[in-house]
Amino acid sequence: MASTDERTDRMCVSCGRSIAMDANVCQHCGHDFRAPVPAEKKKTAIPIIGGAMLIVAGILGLFMGGVLLAIDFDDLDQWGVDVAGVGDIVEDILTVCGAIFIIISLIVILGGFFGATRKHWGIAIVGGVLGLFVIGPMLVGSLLALIGLILIAVSRKEFE
Repeated sequence: MASTDERTDRMCVSCGRSIAMDANVCQHCGHDFRAPVPAEKKKTAIPIIGGAMLIVAGILGLFMGGVLLAIDFDDLDQWGVDVAGVGDIVEDILTVCGAIFIIISLIVILGGFFGATRKHWGIAIVGGVLGLFVIGPMLVGSLLALIGLILIAVSRKEFE
């Protein structure tokens, strides 16, 4: 008979029933004690920071798109830009560019959201790449998007 200090059985971590101490597989639920326990994924703040940078870059892009949409032919003359004879064409080009900036900026914001929530790595990467085209004031938007893209790319393993 075994002494009281030695245990001859243990509790299964899966079903909670008593099994032999030397058993490799639970006879009740089939839990395999030989299989390594998967380590929990280490989560850092890197994708959150990268996603936040993409969101800020997208907001700057929305601002620039709104500026381009708001420019009027008369405004160009006041700023010293001579568009005599081609004012309507320039205004149409600026309107189209503003609309494109807004569409791209919305995709960048969506990519930043997915980056910050660690979901859909591919969409976050696409948002970061498109963010490179969001110029923003003094290229700040493109710089933020580049840093955000790098941070999201290096944190690939943290995404679902």
